[in-house]
Amino acid sequence: MQDEQKTEEESQPAQENQAIRFVILGIPYSIRPTEELTAADIDVLVTYVKNRVESYTQKGYDHTRIPMLVAFDIANELRELQQFYELPINRAIDKLKIVLEPE
Repeated sequence: MQDEQKTEEESQPAQENQAIRFVILGIPYSIRPTEELTAADIDVLVTYVKNRVESYTQKGYDHTRIPMLVAFDIANELRELQQFYELPINRAIDKLKIVLEPE
């Protein structure tokens, strides 16, 4: 019987461009999916950010500072990944230049 008492929202299939709604640190947000950023992508990113926020919350950081700390943390992670992947790519490009340059 309880299964039959779903809310109207739960029983309707999610529309393709329906905004994804979520709350972080008590602030509501909504993001509308696009071709480049699907609803599934948004769900993954929201979970990722919420986990980062929660880690700073558990450490006792001030809630007004947490968004900036999380932003820097994620930006640093991106920078490290770029450095990790750019070095081998740049080396490969340099080797190709040597091989492809006319003598």
